Amino acid sequence: MNKMLHQLQSYDFALQEAALFLNSHPNDQQALAYYNEMQACSQELTRQYENQYGPLTNKTNSGSEWDYIHGKWPWEGED
Repeated sequence: MNKMLHQLQSYDFALQEAALFLNSHPNDQQALAYYNEMQACSQELTRQYENQYGPLTNKTNSGSEWDYIHGKWPWEGED
């Protein structure tokens, strides 16, 4: 779980940095391709993580109830 979260944080950091770069270089096709790649990686890893461990935020909770409140919280450690 921790390895997946670390990788997801890395993708999201790269995504944010690429977005900031694109603010001042909006026509840089290489930067835009990198942004799109990081976005796809982040979305795919988020999907994998949430399928295995549950939603990361209440925005992605697809259950009919607040499923993320069941089970251990991140600070309670892994099984």
